[in-house]
Amino acid sequence: MFFLIILYLWVHLGVVSSYAEEQKSSVQWEYLLEKPSWGMIEWSSATLPQGFWYPSFEFLYVHNESYFVAGKEVDYPGGRDSTSYMIAGRLLFGLSNRLSLGVYIPVVLDQKVDSGLYEKSKKVISGVSNVGDIRLFLKYRFVDRYFWSLATEFGATLPTGQPYNKVSATEAGTGDGQTDLNFSVKGDILLTEESFIKLATKFVYQSKREYRNQEGELIDEKLGNMFDADVGFVRNFKNFGIGGTLQYAWWQATKWNNSVVNEQADLFYMSFHVSIGEALPRKHGKLDFILDFPLTGKNAPATYHVGIHIKSIFK
Repeated sequence: MFFLIILYLWVHLGVVSSYAEEQKSSVQWEYLLEKPSWGMIEWSSATLPQGFWYPSFEFLYVHNESYFVAGKEVDYPGGRDSTSYMIAGRLLFGLSNRLSLGVYIPVVLDQKVDSGLYEKSKKVISGVSNVGDIRLFLKYRFVDRYFWSLATEFGATLPTGQPYNKVSATEAGTGDGQTDLNFSVKGDILLTEESFIKLATKFVYQSKREYRNQEGELIDEKLGNMFDADVGFVRNFKNFGIGGTLQYAWWQATKWNNSVVNEQADLFYMSFHVSIGEALPRKHGKLDFILDFPLTGKNAPATYHVGIHIKSIFK
């Protein structure tokens, strides 16, 4: 620490050579990635140091066969249950020490969909690979303290996937068919050197879309906007991290031609996160396991997610 302070003063007094400047830069990157925000499970408000890349490759299992009515989980009537196998790529880049640029690209590899024929459950393999809705975002950390941090994230989800009204009875939709705007605030509070509390809120604005239904009627559809809030706890060890998050989501009603077709909905769900690997700056590589499952809600789908994420950081 004493060496870093002296080196910092030398640079700003202009008494170091260009070689010393490069050495200072290298030490600074390592210092930034050794902060508590870059443990095995990183802070939700963390942003990449300038010039760093953070790729993640994700393998996802998504299962949806029921929904909640007045807090009780019931089966979907007439089918449309689905199981999807997906891969996704996520890439972050540090534009500055406080500002990161990100992109998320999901791809559906295969699906098993309940066709609902004759009111009987019949799983059909679609055999169709489709790109889902791609998300672009910027993340800015506006409060950076050793014990707590805050960041805001703004982005757009593009309609690159296929919405449910444009697929067959043996397929599930991979997108919602319109551009969504996303805004969130993420914060973290350090409890010890190895544990922290994570907090977040998110708002998603969903724009309107037009399409014709099976009868040829022109439908002007407005999916409900969404609000999400969560609180979690993380405990990191040297090469292992574990965390859990309680989340709440609320959606406005969906309207067709200004008539309500789906009532407003809400959902409580849990997320568990396990990370193993190496979090040192020069050997940063991790394998994450994530499980999301619903608890209770109203007019909301009961969707289960299992994910395996491979992550690394490099410059």
